[in-house]
Amino acid sequence: MKPAGPALALLLALSPALRAEESGTRATASHGESGAVRVSSDSGLVLMDLFLNTVALGMDLAALESAAPPAPHSAYAQRVRDDDSYWRQPRRQMDAREGLLLSFGLGGGSAYLSSQGPGRTGAFDLDFRLGYGFSDRFQLFMDFGVDAGRYPQSTDFASWTFTVRGQTVLVGDRAGNGLSLNAGIGIGGVDYNDGYYGNYSSSTGLALAGGLSYDARVTPWFALSPELFLNWHQIPNSPGLPHDVASTYGVRLNFLWYLK
Repeated sequence: MKPAGPALALLLALSPALRAEESGTRATASHGESGAVRVSSDSGLVLMDLFLNTVALGMDLAALESAAPPAPHSAYAQRVRDDDSYWRQPRRQMDAREGLLLSFGLGGGSAYLSSQGPGRTGAFDLDFRLGYGFSDRFQLFMDFGVDAGRYPQSTDFASWTFTVRGQTVLVGDRAGNGLSLNAGIGIGGVDYNDGYYGNYSSSTGLALAGGLSYDARVTPWFALSPELFLNWHQIPNSPGLPHDVASTYGVRLNFLWYLK
């Protein structure tokens, strides 16, 4: 059995469960002590379900492609058991960026929250990615990133985004080294700690994110990938008030694996 088989079965098994959980979930509203209304919805489950279905479809197509017989001139047949009467079709070689994608990144940058005034402040960045590479030219992954910092007025914050992204290689080689561009859409929010009223969270809003990275292969399955990144998302307010926004740009170092 190919390594992609168990992963595909797992994705197909998870997808109905997520849809069932989504169908049984309803939006809820809660009132804090300050009178603000926070609304949470199942947007994350919708994005997760969409991501899993897309990855499962792509893996299914990749399996069909690998099972198709190659062109007669593409490669030489391979002999088995030294038996001249039995020949098998050669296996298709997987691309360097093909397979289960797993990434963990650390970095820092400059953050801006319009609810805290016009200034920017430094932020620590943490990022996690899980997805699938369909070929050297296209990868799809879900990204969860957190940018944490502190404003001079003693307000600690953690701005987070959950996005589904596509990635393409701009310039690269067959070994997996190269310059890549990724971009995606999802949801985001902010958690605060002002030291007086404790922790409180904003409502979730639309998020956009992207990055420009360079993969430097250390082994055939592992790469170091420095990245310039940009995250932006809305911070919804009560009806009748304009929305606030949060944005962060900076540099991070990703530890990237492609598991065949």
